[in-house]
Amino acid sequence: MKLRYALSLIVAVFVGSVIVNAPAGLLVGPMAEQHVYLEGVSGSVWRGKAQNLSARANGEVITWGQVEWHLSPLSVLSLSPSLAFATELGGQWMQAKVTLDSLESIQLANLQGRVPAAIVRLFAPLSVDGAFEFNFPNLQWSQSLGVLALNGSLRWVDAVWQTQTDRVLLGTYELALNSKGQDIVGLVTTVKGAVQATGELRAKEQNYTVDLLIEPDGPADQRLRQNLSLIAQPEGNGLRIKLSGQY
Repeated sequence: MKLRYALSLIVAVFVGSVIVNAPAGLLVGPMAEQHVYLEGVSGSVWRGKAQNLSARANGEVITWGQVEWHLSPLSVLSLSPSLAFATELGGQWMQAKVTLDSLESIQLANLQGRVPAAIVRLFAPLSVDGAFEFNFPNLQWSQSLGVLALNGSLRWVDAVWQTQTDRVLLGTYELALNSKGQDIVGLVTTVKGAVQATGELRAKEQNYTVDLLIEPDGPADQRLRQNLSLIAQPEGNGLRIKLSGQY
């Protein structure tokens, strides 16, 4: 009986040691299947880093630079894996804690970061510059239903509208987002800048509406009116933009 106990203990220690020291390289294949690519991997599955992280979105590969992560073993035992990560690439960075709630639902806590505004070209034919800074204390996402819960803000810093001939300096703007049941409501405000913008965004069940009032001033006035003439209607001294569709 003592021998069986001793052998069981040895096996348990061995298996535990293998799991704890599992090399981070084991993640490369499974991550690539999800269109997330790791290069220069070191450390373990539980605590490791890679020299470069990239991911495919809308047919394009986005590079995030160096990444470090920490996977909680206790969260794996509770069947709710929780991973804290941080990326860095020059002035571009991102960090969050990701928890897998189910096979198709994830929760992100304290998602923060900064990315070039030009990334928007992956999702819409817009020529813009500056940077997007985001801070979302809570974001829940489902593969089949999309966003389940959301609260936080997205800030467009030193915003620039690029035309075929020049760059129109706009300012800095913030979009505060909150979910109420299935409804997502966003309020647009101007932080600073000669071009004032206020409005509202609403989304529900993958349908969205945008109602935005832009009041350009100074050098940007005439150029913005020309470039937005196809989607905006004059309203007083400003331009009213109303959009709707699906995402």
